[in-house]
Amino acid sequence: MNSTIMFGFGEDSVATAPTSITFRFTRATTRARRAGFTLIELLVVIAILSLIVSLVLVGVGRATQSSRATMCRGNLRTIGIAANTYSESNKGRLPSPRTDTPAGWTGLKIDPTDSTSSVREDAANKYTGWVRTDLTEPGAIKSSGFNKYETPIALQKGSLYDYIGSETAYKSPQDPTQRVRSYSLNAFVGVMYCDDFYRMPGNISTKPYIFDTRTVSRIPKPSETLLAIPEWDQSQGILGWNMGGFMGNPEVTVVTNGTAPVTYSNAKWYDVPAVWNPGSINMAHVDGSVDSYEIQSPDMKAGELQKKWTSGAGYVDSDGDTYVDLNNIKKMLLPGKIK
Repeated sequence: MNSTIMFGFGEDSVATAPTSITFRFTRATTRARRAGFTLIELLVVIAILSLIVSLVLVGVGRATQSSRATMCRGNLRTIGIAANTYSESNKGRLPSPRTDTPAGWTGLKIDPTDSTSSVREDAANKYTGWVRTDLTEPGAIKSSGFNKYETPIALQKGSLYDYIGSETAYKSPQDPTQRVRSYSLNAFVGVMYCDDFYRMPGNISTKPYIFDTRTVSRIPKPSETLLAIPEWDQSQGILGWNMGGFMGNPEVTVVTNGTAPVTYSNAKWYDVPAVWNPGSINMAHVDGSVDSYEIQSPDMKAGELQKKWTSGAGYVDSDGDTYVDLNNIKKMLLPGKIK
């Protein structure tokens, strides 16, 4: 908008003719833009924030998973050190992997060369189980519905408790169950005769596994021999415990037939490792070292064996793809003796 202002000068002015001075003032009008986001801009911001939150959650989840896996390996290391310290305090004798007192314990045969012998730990039949879930130990087990479950007393009465010193070391932070113990000892280590294997339903083995492994000196390859492993045995229910030692299956063998795919004979899981890490299983060895076994089978990685457990049939592998891991773990039971 323009405005004109005119000034006139009178007769007494120096100027003799009227003069006008025009001033033009221009006032610009602008329309202020209202501050804010459009709908598209808001959606973009929300998408970016959602992506950031998801990345943070994934990172936190992985960090938590990694921390729990590290703590699990720490527990296994504690068990391994405890077993070796126990051995040093007991003339080289390793702790027994048993968790129960067998029936007729006082009347067992003691001849280690007899394939029908029922001897477990030593000729004196001295019970040295690393935990005690037998009925003769008051309070060691309790019942809840159809389940019987292990109590802290079972841990405290075991031969390794004074060396481990804490109930928390028996339970993996990755274990989703309510059990007090996640780990099992190798059934073929710390014994005179592995009777656990012959008590399994459906076992038709005729091999007498009479391996005296009561002391470290009797184990050919301590650094390669399994000592402890996380196990998830569902035969006792969700509140139950891993009975006896971990056996896997010492009988499974590879069968090759020219260019045909490899198959496995005597392939059946008797004990199943707990698969809580993505693609690996933590374990301790007789020499006290700890590492992780890298799983080969996709089904094993996904924990399919626990999902396929059925009462009476055990762990059913319909397509047999987990047997490569069964055979690999078998090689760790007692390298140099179990072929």
